[in-house]
This record gives sequence, structure tokens and C-alpha cells, in this order.
Amino acid sequence: MMNLDQVRVIDPILTQLAQGYKNAEGVATFFGPAVSMNTRAGRTLVFGKEAFAAQSFLRAPGTNIQKIQNEFGTRSFALRQEAISWEIAEEVAAEAKNGAAQLDLRQYAAKDAANRLMQSWEVTVAGAVTKAASYEASCKLDLATHNGGADQFNQATSDVEVLIDDAKEAVRAQIGTYPNKMVISPDAFNALKRNKRIRDFMQRGVLVNEATLANIFGLDEIRVARRLKLDNTVGSPTYGQLVNIYNNTAILFYQPSGATDGFAPALDANYGNPAFGYTYTLAGYPIATPERFNIERRVFTGDILVERSFELVGMGENGLVGAGFLFENVVA
Repeated sequence: MMNLDQVRVIDPILTQLAQGYKNAEGVATFFGPAVSMNTRAGRTLVFGKEAFAAQSFLRAPGTNIQKIQNEFGTRSFALRQEAISWEIAEEVAAEAKNGAAQLDLRQYAAKDAANRLMQSWEVTVAGAVTKAASYEASCKLDLATHNGGADQFNQATSDVEVLIDDAKEAVRAQIGTYPNKMVISPDAFNALKRNKRIRDFMQRGVLVNEATLANIFGLDEIRVARRLKLDNTVGSPTYGQLVNIYNNTAILFYQPSGATDGFAPALDANYGNPAFGYTYTLAGYPIATPERFNIERRVFTGDILVERSFELVGMGENGLVGAGFLFENVVA
């Protein structure tokens, strides 16, 4: 008769470690908090402006009760599986466990694998949220061409307050509510810290950081996208170097839920709530498989798998993204 270890198809300890992984440096789940899904495919809830806006439902005697109808099932989704294997040589594992530090390299390897999965996910989400074609025409602006480039964040003539206020109004015109969060690339953050208009707001010696910028712009939170990626593009001048995942951009958006900063679903996230986006994640994932021993190579191997999909769901009047605003080329 098989015992429980033989029947089990996941490693509960390493699975728990992977599911609990967090890294606040990322912004992927800031844009789209993780929400748990019971199926690998289905229909995506998308929201028009009527789902975001505050309406009056007062009723006079004898009049009809107001009806509401949100957009539903206008787009299908399918979760995609990502998988990564970790590997530890038998001799290395033995030395680490029997040494003075008594390290369990299995847990280290699982955490490193989880980090690599999230790193890959950061790049995937960045590609989605910085794609100008996904946004309504009124919800994107190239500062290199707008006003002759005079409003790029590092220009002395840049009136950043007006830019942000206009962008917030553009989003409100699409979905009926103001954006409450923003992600900026490191170069955009550096330019804003030195922007003359911003400095005029601050007392001498006061540090300009994400919190002070959020206060100036009337937002709940601003995050700087600080994570890097390895440039593997052959022929690129930065080939083989670490480069910013987000570069020369700023993105305003509406998201009522908190960021998860990892795989686990957000406690307050519900894909039925109108928002900029969500990360649909298969319930119970990520999972870590039980380790295997390769007798020919004398190595321990284990896998971590996750199934998820990032979905932009806050649509505007033309079916494109209206719950966010994309600034491009914010720095000259």
C-alpha cells in the first residue's frame, strides 16, 4: 500500500514557501492584484463607465425601478502555465546541511525559482500596460511630441501638475472616477524629484519621494518600477547588461485593491469589482512538486508551476483601456 508521501503530487512545505513569496520591488500585482480562479479558461468581466460611476437610484412613487447592466463576457481568457525547475547537486546539498549554518538549499532553491517566475511576470505585465494601442485615444500622451517636448518631466518649462490633472480628467471622462495610483519608471522618478514645479512645492531640505509626489498629485500611492531585466536582444547596445523593465514612462490607473506583491490573492481583490486590471491565478497555485533524485547525475530536482493571466478590464467608450492613462517619453 502506498503511503501519503507516495500519493502526494505536491510538496506542501515548498508550495507554502512559493505561495508566500513577496517582493515589494515589483509592480505587476500593483497594476493587477492576484485573484483566485477555479477554472483555466472562461469569460472576462469587463467594465464600462457605468460600473465605475456613482449614480442616483432615488425613486418616486409609481415610477419604474432603475435597471443596471454591465458589460459581461465580451472577452475570453485562458490561464497560461509557467514552470521552472531547480536543481541541487547531492554533494552541495550535503555540505550545506551538515555545515555550521545548516542550510536547507531546497528552500533557497524554491525561493529563487519563485523570484525568477515573478521576474518573468514583471516583464509580461510591463509589455501589456505600456502598449499604447491598448488605450483609448484620450488616455495616452507622448510627451516628446506634445507641446514641442516642453512638458517632458526634466524640462524647465514642464508643468507637471497640469499634465497629471488633465490625465486624471481624461480617465474620469472614460470611467466616471479618478485614477488613484501611478507607476513611474526610475528615470521619470529622478526627473520629477528635480522638476522645478515640484521643488517649488517643497520646503528646502524636504525629501521628494513617492509619498510626497502622491500627495502633490492627489493620488493614494505611487510606486517606482525599480526591477531590472537582463537584455538578451542580440545587437542591442545594452546586450548582456541589466536594464530597467520600465523606461521613460508613467502610468496612471484606477485600482481599488491593494497590491499582493507576490502570488497569493489579495484579501480585498475581487474580479467582480471595476478596476484597471487583475491577475487571474488558478486556485491553489503556485505549486511545488516533490523533489526527485537523478541517480545518473546525482542531483536533486524540483519544479514550481503557476497558471495565471493578466487582464486589462477597465474599458472606455470604444472598448479600449479607459481606467488608465499612459505617458510615453516623459524624459528628454
